Amino acid sequence: MGTAKAGGKTAPVNLGAARAGFSEAIAHGAKQSIVDVLPALVFVERAGKIVFANSEAKELLGLAGEAWKERPVEEVLWGFFPYAIAPQTRTTKGTPFRATVHAGDGRLVPVEGTCCILNPERRETVIVGHSAGRERAPKLRLMDDVLASIPEAVVIERGNHILYSNAAFARMFGYAAEEAGGGSLRQLIVPETRQSEQDRLEKAVDEKGHASAETVRMNRAGDLVDVSIQIGPLLVDGSRVGYLSTFRSIGKRRDVESKLAQDAMHDALTGLPNRALFLDRVTQALRRRARNPRRSCGVLYLDLDHFKEINSTRGHAAGDLLLLRAAQRMRAVLRSQDSPARMGGDEFAILVDGIATAAELEIVARRILGEIHLPFEIDGARVQVGASIGAAMAGPEHMAGEALLRDADLAMQRAREAGGERYEMHA
Repeated sequence: MGTAKAGGKTAPVNLGAARAGFSEAIAHGAKQSIVDVLPALVFVERAGKIVFANSEAKELLGLAGEAWKERPVEEVLWGFFPYAIAPQTRTTKGTPFRATVHAGDGRLVPVEGTCCILNPERRETVIVGHSAGRERAPKLRLMDDVLASIPEAVVIERGNHILYSNAAFARMFGYAAEEAGGGSLRQLIVPETRQSEQDRLEKAVDEKGHASAETVRMNRAGDLVDVSIQIGPLLVDGSRVGYLSTFRSIGKRRDVESKLAQDAMHDALTGLPNRALFLDRVTQALRRRARNPRRSCGVLYLDLDHFKEINSTRGHAAGDLLLLRAAQRMRAVLRSQDSPARMGGDEFAILVDGIATAAELEIVARRILGEIHLPFEIDGARVQVGASIGAAMAGPEHMAGEALLRDADLAMQRAREAGGERYEMHA
């Protein structure tokens, strides 16, 4: 016996009688038959394709005429997993199945019922089912509730069709279950630039049984979402028939990591790179110079004149504001490829990249001197300071950033000893 839902109640369906009706209907090409009045979803599939659907089934699918005909079973009944039936066994005993139908009104309708072989020679099977609705078994309802409650986005996919997505998936990516159902993860949330990554993950599942990655996926609005992905096989009776994917948002964590990295490599007051990041950038510029000597670089090392006096007479807050304003002025007159940094206290350094001669480095030094010499507005008062600058052009002896920075520092000390408000070139 199969079952059918009628008037809100579950009514028995005589599967043996239904089979006889199918045989007669198909044999005589009948348009109306016993199966059209059954309060059940009735399909006949031959070699994996639907060859018959009764009125109840066509109404649920929202299809008219012959639109359902010759469609693959998997396109009509997603997740159709009957227990294995011996290919040459003729039986009237129904084999249970569960599936999902994408209804004509957009709903995803759980379906369960029975199927059995109608004609083994023609590879013909009759499928009789009903909407599971609220009458699903307690264990199945519990599983639905569990999947709907967990914070991770969960997607079950088979044959590039989404069979199930939970509420967290809708919150994370903006696709409700009825919108996602029947689509594929590749179409919905995998950016074109990440298609090869998805291939690698699925291949890893096939070969190793699982895969994971921290990457990005795309929500309905087209924005990238930082996610941690776990993918495993969807197993039915021990055989892999699809994929089970979970997604956890890691955007906040990455923001924290990015801020920690920013703080570790930048000065908290001015936002400029700190000594460690500056030296790394100088070393990279020296490596580029080694590959192309015509593209050289130089370093300016700068110390603010009279800063200690202002800091002690006007207070540390005024001193911090002066440092911030000085950093802003330097940024404003430098090119995009140049990189200023705060070394500590009132000392700054500037990487001047992509130059060929010391004369070009001197031009930048004079420009910085002129900017720092202009008065600063600090707490309603005009404050004037100057700068002592040391300049060092990269040469064959400079193999690392520390060496070039040291020579610029030595030149700066000579400028300061000479009275300040000037620059000195390293000889």
